[in-house]
Amino acid sequence: METTTTKNRHGLATEFRPILLRLDLLVRRQNTQYALSRAQTSILYTLACHGRLRMSDLARMENVRVPTTSNSVNVIESMGYVERRPDEVDRRGVCVSLTDLGRTRIDQVLEARDHDFAEHLSRLTPEHREMLSAAVPALNALLDAFDQPDDPR
Repeated sequence: METTTTKNRHGLATEFRPILLRLDLLVRRQNTQYALSRAQTSILYTLACHGRLRMSDLARMENVRVPTTSNSVNVIESMGYVERRPDEVDRRGVCVSLTDLGRTRIDQVLEARDHDFAEHLSRLTPEHREMLSAAVPALNALLDAFDQPDDPR
């Protein structure tokens, strides 16, 4: 059982974690109408943002193991959304990049998901929308903090 002292020590994390988990669940459920899974969409989005990536780097960015990434890439490759090529520097490695069809598809999916999410945001008061807008830089910094290697200190 969590004590008041532990709860106070974790403060913001204790408040945010259940909200973010619930929000993630609701957004995931809302987006079941799309042919792409969350993992597939995430891979396409990562490739759209970062360009061609080694499979190992893509797996690290997706926070999954290489075989898991490889399985997802197999599916979206069969759809024509990505292509694999040998790494030009280390021929043992494989790089993945978006095809034109993949770029078009991720743009369509993200636009539809943004539209759905905007519908929910429109139900908030202007003050709440303004507060969420002001929090965007902090939330992006939080995401960046997750991408940094753990400090061994």
